[in-house]
Amino acid sequence: MRPRPERRSNIRKAFRKRIIFERINAEVNEMDNIKCNGVCLDISDGGLGFNADVALRRGELVKLFVPASTVRTTVPVFSEVMWARSTNDHFRTGLRFLQ
Repeated sequence: MRPRPERRSNIRKAFRKRIIFERINAEVNEMDNIKCNGVCLDISDGGLGFNADVALRRGELVKLFVPASTVRTTVPVFSEVMWARSTNDHFRTGLRFLQ
């Protein structure tokens, strides 16, 4: 199997932290009430990659609660699913931060 070509415009750095996220229903412009857990694997200026038990779809909007490194709090960040794939018992997902 050949490695996939790199398409990221920003270099990602390792960032192994637990994160919480909510899915956004764009059709009715509201968030799901269910908060899901994931594990962030890497992060860059433009997005992050994480593993979760929940399957997300390309183009889906997500509200992330990313842990701040200096204090015990999270920062809400909106993002778009750029790609997602199943790996064993979880799902690996790449997100692009929205501005």
